[in-house]
Amino acid sequence: MSNLEWGDLKVVLALSRGGSVAAASRILGVDSSTVSRRLAAAEEALGACLLLRGGREFRFTAEGNMAVQTAEAVETAINSAASAIKSAKQAIEGKVIISTVGSFFHVLNPVCDILRAKHPALQPMVDDSDHVVNLAAGEADIAIRMYAPKEPDLISRKAFDLGWCVYASRDYVARYGLPKTESELRDHRLVLYSEDRSHLPGFAWLDQFKSGRERYARVNNTGVALRAVLDGAGIGGLPAYEGAEHLGLVRVFPKRFHIQPAFIVYHESQRDSARIRAVADELMAYLAKKKALLLGSG
Repeated sequence: MSNLEWGDLKVVLALSRGGSVAAASRILGVDSSTVSRRLAAAEEALGACLLLRGGREFRFTAEGNMAVQTAEAVETAINSAASAIKSAKQAIEGKVIISTVGSFFHVLNPVCDILRAKHPALQPMVDDSDHVVNLAAGEADIAIRMYAPKEPDLISRKAFDLGWCVYASRDYVARYGLPKTESELRDHRLVLYSEDRSHLPGFAWLDQFKSGRERYARVNNTGVALRAVLDGAGIGGLPAYEGAEHLGLVRVFPKRFHIQPAFIVYHESQRDSARIRAVADELMAYLAKKKALLLGSG
């Protein structure tokens, strides 16, 4: 016995509403042989005769009437689901998870209050994550990524440029002074990142000034690096928003050693979602106002 398909039930509905095979053919936009074939498939799947034929006329059996009622219920459920999904796409409401790295949380979180004020039914939430979330699997709705995604099913919008600068604490400066040139960094204690990040320019830049005297510490992320620099463990390279947000840090050199583009990313299935579009647009506007902070130019 084969499985019953919605296409088979649609034929039963068309026969009920049209009253004949020819009318059902016109309703469905197919030929009469297709109607007959799909009716036979429905009867085989259900294991019951649905129609009693007499010349050009027919009438439904008791099982056929049950099949018509079932088809009507399925049609109503499908139409209701389609309408609900379309409404959800057009409504600016519901939960929206924005994924970002932990150190960026304090910069991004205020945008949630802005969104709630504009759209009271919206429930935005910033989620910090140590791994790259799978947007296709629904682990988040929107992500802030410090690189352009290569996956063809992801949509990206460049949001800002992130500046990386060299910082030291005031306590460190008081004890050891500051290098006047980049080459003098070799004479200082350094806070470096783990070697598995050596392929990322922002994380790897200070490694070139590592001296043979092992006067350096290695950390896994910018949050730990910030704490190490604040504690006076050494000079470190940090995203500009980290240093600018803490008055205890001194920028060692006025210029940025690296500028990294950052992107707002979401899955293509969310392209027409009003809530995702509203959040992405607000993020773009909010981050544009933070340009100087993020770039390290102010």
